[in-house]
Formats: sequence, structure tokens, C-alpha cells
Amino acid sequence: MTKRVCVVKGDDAAPEVVVPTVQILEGMNLDIEFIRVETGDEALARYGSSFPESAKKTLDEANYAIMGSTRDIRGVHGYLRWGKRCFANVRPTKYVSGLRSPLKNPEGIDFIILRENIEGLYPGWEGDIAQLAPLKLKSDMLDVMLDTAPKGKFAVKVYTEAITRETCQVACELAMKRKAKGGRGIVTVSSKYNVLTQVDEMFRRIAEETVRQYPELTFNQLIIDNCAQQLVINPQQFDVLIMGNQHGDILADEASALIGGLGMTPNACLGKEFAYFGSVHGTAPDIAGQNIINPTAMLLAGAMLLEHLGYEEEASGLEAAVYKVYQDGKYLTRDQGGNASTTQFGEAVRANL
Repeated sequence: MTKRVCVVKGDDAAPEVVVPTVQILEGMNLDIEFIRVETGDEALARYGSSFPESAKKTLDEANYAIMGSTRDIRGVHGYLRWGKRCFANVRPTKYVSGLRSPLKNPEGIDFIILRENIEGLYPGWEGDIAQLAPLKLKSDMLDVMLDTAPKGKFAVKVYTEAITRETCQVACELAMKRKAKGGRGIVTVSSKYNVLTQVDEMFRRIAEETVRQYPELTFNQLIIDNCAQQLVINPQQFDVLIMGNQHGDILADEASALIGGLGMTPNACLGKEFAYFGSVHGTAPDIAGQNIINPTAMLLAGAMLLEHLGYEEEASGLEAAVYKVYQDGKYLTRDQGGNASTTQFGEAVRANL
């Protein structure tokens, strides 16, 4: 059955990496139909909305999307993330020769941060402190009641057992798949469980319980502060890491710096009935239209899409074609020390396939 993949071009410089990536994927002649949807400034000019009903309808008729970065989390990105309940954010970090790592010895870095994607602080349950007065909240740590008299703001951090467990199961399945290909089979959970003894401890406990259901895997745990340090000191020790929404967001960005920056790292957001793939960097408005944005992250996201759709050999081929550009060193973009255009980089990848 032909797989339908919606193409969300994104804003500012994002289309400059999405369009050539989709062209390369289409050129592989697989049983995939790529459907373009109008969002962002293009849709705003035509429909008066950056996320019109026509785009929503098209997305609802598919199960996958490849998505460029957007400026407004409340638009199409928010719909795919929360509306489609894509709770597991897969953020791989892999070093190959030719990448501009700041580390002296980056060889062997190859891990995934599995970030819970729809709970925690990011749904934005916020407001004035005075709103909390009826709750009469008492701190377990300080043994005092919350003073709701001062002016200020609050944010609520919520994790449910069900979503936490489902996220941890995805992490374990990834670890099992990696182990079958020679991976280490180590699942590390990291949170602030020593201070947040209810919400973060629950996250840690469920992760441990889930990993224990996989006898082939090894369980490890780190307080988030130490994990941030260990990512710099010895990133080679990690295989699959499980983190909450905010922690995973921050540390996955830190991890990308180990191999050359956000332009190098793709991501996949997985739900039970929908999945979307893209880069983790922003829309890069300062370089929009200059044909110099690095397409690596989006191309690797395309490989993640292919793997998710069952085209593992083709996914490996595309990933290898991207990394060969770095190994050859001839067509690197400016952020990686070269002077090649986005188009030239893409053409080099196409030639390597």
C-alpha cells in the first residue's frame, strides 16, 4: 500500500532544506506519495490563516509528515505534536569522521535521547500565583504552605503514568533494535528525582520498571545535573537515554553541540497513529533566501522517515550518502567551515546515492 507523507515546508529558511530533501526522497522511486500542504506565510497570504482547515484536513488523511521548522508552536507544529499525540521525540546524536566536533576524541559517539514530548512544563499550564490560593499547597521539602500573596507567576509540571510508560517502552524498543545491530543495550533514565521526589521520581521509577521487562537490556540512572556533565566528559558511554520534556529538550541540544551543532541533528516525533520527521534547528530567518542553510539535519530526518516506513536499506544508503559529503570535505556549508551552497550540498548527496 502506498504510504502518504505530508510535506510541511515550514517558515523562513526551512523550505530551502525541506524541498530538496523531498526531491531526493522522490527520486528514490519508493512506494511513497508526498503530498504538499500550504501553511505558514504562504497560507496566510492565500487563506488568511497560517494553518488553514485545508491543511488540517490533508494531514488528517495521512499518517506521516516531514516538517520544516515553524515560527509558531500554536499552528501546524502544535497540531502535529499535541493534536496527533506524538509523545515520543527521538533525538539521535552520531559522530562520523569529517564532522566539526569541538571534542578532542569524539569517535564512538552514537546515542539517542528519547524525550517525552507532550507533557511536563511545555503544554503551558501557567498563570498568576494567586490562582493557586484555593489549593492550599504544601511543600514536601520545606514543610510550609505556599504563600500566594506575592505577585508572580506559576507553571505546572504534569506527567501521567500512561504517557511516561509508553515513552519508556519506545525507548526500550529502540535500545533492542540498536542492540540487534551491535549496540550496547543500555537504557539510562535521567531526571531531578533527588529533589522532585514525586513527579521526577515517578518518571525514574516507571523507566526502571519498564526496562526491567527487557532482560536483554541494562538499566542505568543519572540525576540530570550529572547527566549534563557526563554528556561532555564521556558521551561514548551512552546508548539510549530517557528524559522528560524540558530536560530532553535542553540536553539533546547540548548533545548536538558534540558533533557540530543543531544543523547536524534530525528528530522524529512518534505517536500511536501519526509520526512526523524534521530538523531540530529553528527557521533561521537571518539567512532565509541565501541558499546557505545546512540541509544535513533534514536529510537525516528523511532517512529516519524511510526507516520508520520499513525502507531500512534505503535509509542506510541515504545516511551514508550524507556522511560521505563530510568525509570528502569538498561541499561543506559555511557553518561547517566550507563555502558550498545548500543546493551544492544536496547535489553531492544525490551523487553519492
